[in-house]
Amino acid sequence: VPEHVVVIGSGVTGVEFTHIFESMGSEVSLVVSRRQILPHRDPEVAAVLEEDFLERGIRLVIGARAESIDVGEDELSVICDDGRVVKGSHALLAVGSVPLTEGLGLEEAGVETDHGYVPVDDFMRTSVGHIYAGGDVTGQLPLSSVASMQGRKIARHALSLPVTPLDYSKVAEAIFTEPEIASVGLVDVEAAAVGRKVRTTKVPFAANARSVLQHFTRGFVKVTSDPATGVVLGGTIVGHRASELIGVIALAVQAGVTDKTLIETLMVHPSMTEAISDAAE
Repeated sequence: VPEHVVVIGSGVTGVEFTHIFESMGSEVSLVVSRRQILPHRDPEVAAVLEEDFLERGIRLVIGARAESIDVGEDELSVICDDGRVVKGSHALLAVGSVPLTEGLGLEEAGVETDHGYVPVDDFMRTSVGHIYAGGDVTGQLPLSSVASMQGRKIARHALSLPVTPLDYSKVAEAIFTEPEIASVGLVDVEAAAVGRKVRTTKVPFAANARSVLQHFTRGFVKVTSDPATGVVLGGTIVGHRASELIGVIALAVQAGVTDKTLIETLMVHPSMTEAISDAAE
């Protein structure tokens, strides 16, 4: 186990590996270039995870952009643009990814690319109709669930079976820290950015009986709905096993049900899923 890991980058990959290494017993410093971890996420979500990280002894180097790494005999130093130096035994660079498509013969086959990515249509066809592409290389959501579903769409279309386009706006995703973070559909922060009026209600897990019994009270459930129709548009869950719980909201979004349906659905008591119907109510 590394003695002291300096994680550079506080997006999804960065916070997941921060959680992993600290759980294995490493000392961890997380270099955060913005004012919060998970910079493109709901500040309330980031605040819950930051609180957990600080309680676990993880050092958050906020507002510092790593410029270089000096490797010595016994330790390395991550040099930040504001002069701060973060020392450790190992460094993990987690600032993004690029598609690895060179050498595949795409150009020779006539397949168009865009900065290495392979654009596809609704049925995963590239610019060459009989050549399909799926997964992160398409430039869509880089999730294994999306890649798997794209593969299913490709197989059905190639076999001339009925197939519907994949709606990326309704994909559930999760960040595997503790507490876990999961979301699906339109959330309040995104709605505010595009000027759309939504109704968002939130219930903390501290008000959920099962969470209290199991001592998993950190986090909350948010449900976003259309204020005119009550149709569930999305939701966010921060808490224990959020990746499992988000499936209820994902189904609601996919099926276009209303918040009233969630309210009237009798969840098991006590269970953490009750927090979802409570938030809807």
